[in-house]
Amino acid sequence: MRHLRHLKLLWILLVITSHSQLFTWDDCNTGNSLINDMLIVQYWNDRINDRLPVTYNHLLQGGYFNMPSARMGAEGEIGFGYSSVPPYRNYNIRCQLIDRLEISGNYRIFKGVDDPILTPLGFGDLSDKGANVKLSLLSPEDSDYRLPGFAIGMEDFLGTRNFKARYLVFTQVFLEHNLEVSLGYGEQRIHGFFGGVNWLPFHRSEYSYLKGICLTAEYDATPYKDPLVEKHPKGRKKKTALNVGFKYRLWNHFDASLSYVRGEELAFSASTFYNFGETKGLLPKIHDPLPYLAPINVEPLGDMRPEDVMAQDLVFAMNEQGFDLLDVWLNDMPFQDMECLDYELEWQKVLTLRILNQNYRTERDVRMRLNNLLAYLVPSNIDYVTVILECEGFPIQEYHYCMDYVRDYAAREIGPHELRVLTPLEEVEDPLGYYSKGDLIFKQHRDLWNLELYPKTDTLFGSSRGKFKYALGLNLGINGYVLSSLYYSIRLGYTVVSNLDHLRGIDRLNPSQLINVRSDVVLYYDQKGLTLDAAFLQKNWNLGCGWYGRVAAGYFEEEYGGAAGEVLYYPLHGSWAIGLEAAALKKRALGGGFAFTDKVRKLDGFEVTYRKFMGSQYFLDLYYEWHAAKLDFKFQAGKFLANDYGVRSEISRYFPSGLEISLWYTVTNGHDKLNGQTYYDKGVSFSMPMDIFYTHSSLSRWNYGMSAWLRDVGVSASTGQELYNMIREQRVP
Repeated sequence: MRHLRHLKLLWILLVITSHSQLFTWDDCNTGNSLINDMLIVQYWNDRINDRLPVTYNHLLQGGYFNMPSARMGAEGEIGFGYSSVPPYRNYNIRCQLIDRLEISGNYRIFKGVDDPILTPLGFGDLSDKGANVKLSLLSPEDSDYRLPGFAIGMEDFLGTRNFKARYLVFTQVFLEHNLEVSLGYGEQRIHGFFGGVNWLPFHRSEYSYLKGICLTAEYDATPYKDPLVEKHPKGRKKKTALNVGFKYRLWNHFDASLSYVRGEELAFSASTFYNFGETKGLLPKIHDPLPYLAPINVEPLGDMRPEDVMAQDLVFAMNEQGFDLLDVWLNDMPFQDMECLDYELEWQKVLTLRILNQNYRTERDVRMRLNNLLAYLVPSNIDYVTVILECEGFPIQEYHYCMDYVRDYAAREIGPHELRVLTPLEEVEDPLGYYSKGDLIFKQHRDLWNLELYPKTDTLFGSSRGKFKYALGLNLGINGYVLSSLYYSIRLGYTVVSNLDHLRGIDRLNPSQLINVRSDVVLYYDQKGLTLDAAFLQKNWNLGCGWYGRVAAGYFEEEYGGAAGEVLYYPLHGSWAIGLEAAALKKRALGGGFAFTDKVRKLDGFEVTYRKFMGSQYFLDLYYEWHAAKLDFKFQAGKFLANDYGVRSEISRYFPSGLEISLWYTVTNGHDKLNGQTYYDKGVSFSMPMDIFYTHSSLSRWNYGMSAWLRDVGVSASTGQELYNMIREQRVP
């Protein structure tokens, strides 16, 4: 499609320059002609790439006010919003997982309606939460607006489903008229035919503050007068099915709307969105160094350049490039073990470097910088270089560089792609003896301590109607290495704002009848002052041939501590991995200190009892990465903390920015009951690279996740850093 646009642009230019009186062959070389040509190219390029903005409804779906359209945002977009649509207040979130799949969630508050049980206990008005999904089968952009888009969707398909609906919708964009029209048909809450229209009268205005004005009208197919559909008594009045109003977009990241709905009420919404999936950062990476170019020093090893001087050259340059050079070895090896170009040598000098990547999220960035460092700093009489990449105290993989190829790269006789093929990434040859690679000429230990500051976000939905509770603050992370390769992590927490006060950690309508391995976590989140949220030791190994192992012990999270072990098979060039993990765990005593308790709460109806408890969990883990779709799958089968057995399935979508969004669903034999139905744990999480907000590259991440309900079924505790995540982080292409 892009090539067709370029051909179209060239044809337009040829026609214009051949027939327009503004251009003659006599003045082709004049400055005015060149400027006019550039202006014409820019004008037609803007026209060819012109797109009508996507608008969002009160539930933050692509649409109008209450009705959806077939359009959706760009892949990787995340949006947050609020809408007041009397008699409801809605808090919304939207995520564009792929270019054809839009997912949104809503927390809806019934203004002026008490929850008969929870409102007297301080939970506020009645509320409900829901999730929506829309799949685009044909986007209007697919045909450059020649054909209508077509989408199918479901609203409120999880939970109580008080506002459930399903629909199909067609949307046609008339770009020349700055107009968008939709027609659809729905069932349940959206009942029968519906439609909507957007008109952006100033879409092509030269004034940016006018471009965002959109006049909107829709035919609302919701049968508000039906009490089975409309749950709020004050929402059942309806004078007309026509909703009208306007929308406004500011700086292409902020939306607002004002509308008159049902012929009865004024509605308002405000939202913001940003493409966190495709972004290269909110701030330019001005503090990232350019790939190493100078000073060039390839002086051979000898009297003019001793071994220790060479090592210091590499240490300083690598540190500037974002690597820690931990060890340098020099060795002579026989020719038959090597694969270089010079077939007359019987012995070759081999330089082995053990490095730590401190900053870069992709393997291509690591390799690009290593290529230049070796090309411009390795002595000319070194024949072969092995670079061992380490992570959290154990080697992950290694690069084998034949220096003949690297010198061809420095001389620009081959490019980075050829060098990548000729210097492959391989498994660590001798992972348990990698520290004995010849004569050790330099060594430094990992940092004893490192400080990190990141958000502390503890959130939950704890009642049968989805009451949202939170405790927000800051975490101070202290981590480092003792005895060279033994990793430790300490996480201190401090809560700044919370609405967890006076909660007992018991669901008022559907108390969990399993042992309370997670539903009492609210008592841990509500601790005051400075808390010790985690403190553990972990040792990792590369066992060779794609096998890895780890053991960990300590306080893994606010609620649990103990000991854990894991074995993982994760071949370097494979797209799958399989592992076993197990842990013995105890509950931590309340107070944020060091003590444990040997009891766990168990409810008999609402009556509180306690039982002896020594927790255990063990799983068979299977991982698969679908590279073409940028999807990760994880299946975890085994025993969970509440002595229930089952399978946890997780799917993750990862984006070029490093953002990962995950959905999970767990099926066990726990037989947890919620509103009279069996509940299976499910939820959403994301992992966001913090360097999106930095002016330099960083491996730091902020992880956040939340289950649909705070229950005890399908629960597992954190047991330290997982092997798969640590290794995969260094293999992102």
